[in-house]
Amino acid sequence: MSGTTLRWGHATNVGRVRKVNQDAVWANGSLFIVADGMGGHQGGEVASGITVDSMSTAGHVESVAELEDAVIRANELIRERGAEEPTLGGMGTTVVAMGVLPASLHDGELYLCAANVGDSRLYRYADGSLEQISIDHSLVGELERAGQITADEATRHPQRNVVTRALGADADVEVDTWEIPAVYGQRYLMCSDGLVNEVSDTEISKTLESIDDPYEAAQKLIQSANNSGGRDNITVLILDVVNDS
Repeated sequence: MSGTTLRWGHATNVGRVRKVNQDAVWANGSLFIVADGMGGHQGGEVASGITVDSMSTAGHVESVAELEDAVIRANELIRERGAEEPTLGGMGTTVVAMGVLPASLHDGELYLCAANVGDSRLYRYADGSLEQISIDHSLVGELERAGQITADEATRHPQRNVVTRALGADADVEVDTWEIPAVYGQRYLMCSDGLVNEVSDTEISKTLESIDDPYEAAQKLIQSANNSGGRDNITVLILDVVNDS
């Protein structure tokens, strides 16, 4: 039987340039969601809010397919709201989410499921190494994967904020999903691009290594992003796999 459990902390900040925080974050110990909205007339704020509100209704998921369905349902609701209110037309949001799977699915072992649409990211930090699990659905992400630009060039590319997938953009949305064994000592980082566009992987790793409390680590990462310019909203959620004793 698993001897592991979870602890988590999250924080969000408007940054130093934007007037409205269009990010949204939610967590209850069984389900964790970060959404980064986009669109004028507060459309992004509405889209990310719809996503978090609709996905968090059940409070948990029973399978990775159920998490995917929740993302698809959020896409439908965003599009319905945009059709009802023309001023919100064209609004959208990214989303990255994780859920705790029932122990019965894996012989009592703790497993997580994850889903992603857009360029909000999911990382795993373990044994001193930071690994991005999610794949950026963005123009620069596609260029980097095609070998047309380097990772360093991607961080400075003038179109780095252009996403190629988002909730609200199309009637059908393609969702990336994973099932992940939760191993003691691992940390998971979910964040909007307001963090990674300002803070290097090296600095993120140093913070995750040096600050044990997940809420304090999230606050520190936001402070680092603001110190580097804070040109976008910043949301950070950190999930730790710890002993349940």
